[in-house]
Amino acid sequence: MGKTCLKDIIKVAKELKADYLKNIEKEENKELYISTDSREDFNNDKIFLAIKGEKFNGNDFALDCYNKGCKYFILSENIKMPEDAKVFYYDDTIIFFIKLAREYRRRFDIPIIAITGSCGKTTTKELTALFLSTKYKVLKTEGNLNNEIGVPKTIFNLDKTFQIAIIEAGMNHKNELLRISEAIESDLILINNIEEVHLSNLGSIKNIALAKSELFNNAKKNAIAIINKNSNQVETLIKEAKNKNLNIIEIDIKDIIKIDNQTFEYKGIIFKHNLIGDFNLNNILSALKIAEIYNTDLKECSKILINYKSPKNRMQIININECMIINDCYNSNPSALKNMINYLSKRKENKKIAVIGDMLEIEPKSEFYHREIGDLISSLNNINVVIACGNYSKYIYQTVNCEKYYFKKAEDSISKIKEFIKEDTAILIKASLGMNFNIIIENIKN
Repeated sequence: MGKTCLKDIIKVAKELKADYLKNIEKEENKELYISTDSREDFNNDKIFLAIKGEKFNGNDFALDCYNKGCKYFILSENIKMPEDAKVFYYDDTIIFFIKLAREYRRRFDIPIIAITGSCGKTTTKELTALFLSTKYKVLKTEGNLNNEIGVPKTIFNLDKTFQIAIIEAGMNHKNELLRISEAIESDLILINNIEEVHLSNLGSIKNIALAKSELFNNAKKNAIAIINKNSNQVETLIKEAKNKNLNIIEIDIKDIIKIDNQTFEYKGIIFKHNLIGDFNLNNILSALKIAEIYNTDLKECSKILINYKSPKNRMQIININECMIINDCYNSNPSALKNMINYLSKRKENKKIAVIGDMLEIEPKSEFYHREIGDLISSLNNINVVIACGNYSKYIYQTVNCEKYYFKKAEDSISKIKEFIKEDTAILIKASLGMNFNIIIENIKN
């Protein structure tokens, strides 16, 4: 992680009208690593930034960090600290962190690409990084660091060797991407799609589009907005992009000519891939468009795409005893689950099993969407067995007209799932992250 300097910290403190002792200003040239983890080793070249969440409070560990050797702090609570501790007090240390990342980002004259959307953010980010890596040294978001804490951490990983950066930005409530946008100061923003995700916090699909479009804020002059014409709420996204004076590029799945399930043609070039489901063509198209904008050779992209494998717990194929298990338990929402159910339905295996857990954060329409999934499964008429787990998935269980089983918890379903791991069978395992379906995957694999 790169170092900030006290000069930038003081600048942000003044901007936010944070409290600090003015004698710190004489040390303004001192460089410091930022740590948000009190478990780390500390010395005189780190500043501890205390983050307060629903289940933890970093302020409680400030004295522990001091006793380890830390002398510089950004705290949100007025904790009495030893006299030689240099402390900045501000009630929202996350926005302090975001603004520090903004100052650090401004040291680097490289393009930064911001990617968001309701589905496929991580796949699109990974594909974009793959394609751009044929020409540039790329910094990308790692793991799930796509929130208000993770985005600044990613930006602080920039150094002079990187030529381009790709930041994945997620949200589940209004104003989150507005705050994140300040750290990124994007050169290009991709909104991959808008679906009915996080309804419990945002209320309507239009509000979801408006929340996603907050990423258009704080963009660089002449920045580009890429909008998928096949998404919901295209008009809303275009209007918001125009309001921010962005250069708009629309992409359309019709630009791709599908040859078979693993092959397509784009701009006269044949591409082969190992991703499952036609819906992933949108993710590939988005990544290819970004690669084009940054003058990447599409023929080189076509050579490397065949080697791409899905990230952990996202549409991963596991083969056990000639049974194909589709591990897609990282997250779930109505659109993504429909896509995977349709994909399962089209599989060639003789028997098809859907293991489904709750889709979370879609209140107050949870019952509606879970029953809708049940109706879809019934209409397809070739999903042989449904195993439903969770409070809301009982509505799927109640609605489907095939062989079915219901369990309250994921772990209770494992023995039943194992009964169906047989030759010539395809099993889809999908749920929202909070349903802990990874316990099913680990048990099956072991």
